[in-house]
Amino acid sequence: MSDWDDLLGTALVGTSRRGFSLDRLGVPGAGEVHADGAEAQLLAAAALAAGYRRAGWVPPVWRGTPAPPAGPDDRTECTPAAAQLLELLLNRTIRVEGGTDLLVLHWLTAARAAGQRPPHPMVVDLLRFGTANTASRALVRDVVGPRGAWLARFNPAWRWAATVPPADVVERFATATRADRLALLADLRATEPDFARTLVADTWDDEQAATRAGLLDTFHIGLSDRDEPLLERALDDRAASVRAAAAAMLDRLPSSARAARMAERAARLVTTGKGRTVELPDEPDAAARRDGVTDHREPGYGRAASWLIQILAATPLSTWDPELIDDADQAVLIGWTKAALRQRDQEWLAALARHQPGPELIGALTPEVATEILADQKKLDARFGGLLAAARGPWPAGFSTTLVDRMRAQRAENVLQLAASALAEHLHPSALAAVEAWLLTLDAERKPARRVLRGLAHALTIRATIDQEFP
Repeated sequence: MSDWDDLLGTALVGTSRRGFSLDRLGVPGAGEVHADGAEAQLLAAAALAAGYRRAGWVPPVWRGTPAPPAGPDDRTECTPAAAQLLELLLNRTIRVEGGTDLLVLHWLTAARAAGQRPPHPMVVDLLRFGTANTASRALVRDVVGPRGAWLARFNPAWRWAATVPPADVVERFATATRADRLALLADLRATEPDFARTLVADTWDDEQAATRAGLLDTFHIGLSDRDEPLLERALDDRAASVRAAAAAMLDRLPSSARAARMAERAARLVTTGKGRTVELPDEPDAAARRDGVTDHREPGYGRAASWLIQILAATPLSTWDPELIDDADQAVLIGWTKAALRQRDQEWLAALARHQPGPELIGALTPEVATEILADQKKLDARFGGLLAAARGPWPAGFSTTLVDRMRAQRAENVLQLAASALAEHLHPSALAAVEAWLLTLDAERKPARRVLRGLAHALTIRATIDQEFP
């Protein structure tokens, strides 16, 4: 505690409850001040300390061990124009509809792709940005490089960006709070998934059920077949939450033993070929319960149909032919859709999205395939706006310009407002001319659309500038 904090604490609780003496004040000249009574000494100390706080004082000599310097960073520094633009975005000097965070992420993505770094004085602002925007931390960590990792060691709020030696990782994982342990494990899963899994396995038996389930939830990062033994072990856990977490991870491993067991169950229920049939399963036996088949009801479906959906959702999609989609029952389609989303099978995702497009399917597809499917949609209505908002970017130049022209021609201002953020983030900058042309055709009374288009034009201009600085 500092001298000033000590003074404030005594003043708050009163000198009768917490005594005070000038001798405790570590400020030069305090010993020459004379005051009678604790109250007078406290006021004299406050007057003396306040003067030093205003004028500054010489800090005591530090006698610790100097920290080794940051590692070398061989990347080229970005151009002065790029640095100035990043500074304006981080300080929010530039005002953009919806905020500047998406443009900062675009800057960081472009810098990483170009192998360039920001000026060193901007590392602090980027660490603050990453602290406030948790989803961007991996990107920020890459861009700030070794200088940022070194600096992060000295601020607990920036710990997510620090490079921690393996010995310290083990100690932190054993002693940190639950939230810090989960964050540490998530970081390790992205870089050293095998080491992260070993940490979990070594402490598994001593963890509480909620913690065990939380630890398994991080396995979606860097998930591989090497995680299967621990996940299979967790299927026998005494806690239902842990078993559910293990089943959710195994759903994403179509080559696992559990997936093969689910495929055997599915083959008995769904037959293909000329005599295509679908049968509802009986009450799940103990083995099926262990593999994660529960009594959870799918909305609008009964128990048996819900069991069927769960089995199909955990079955490898290689079991089926995508050509079966067109004639499949709705319950079967739901099961296959869940399986495609979990297994991230692009062939099945595309086939299902072409048959029955939905935001989840569109959002899981690559930008090229998603925009191809969106380009085939005839009606630019609210449903289309939801699909457009879900699509990942960046969008191809041809699609971007054609989309703006179609929305203008069909006066799809509802789509413009529904997908405003996605348009600002994903439209190719070459669509700027089409956006400005649309803006010129709108009269002053259509204020909402004009506001969105102005913001969109501003965002595209900035993104074009960023791309120009990182060729």
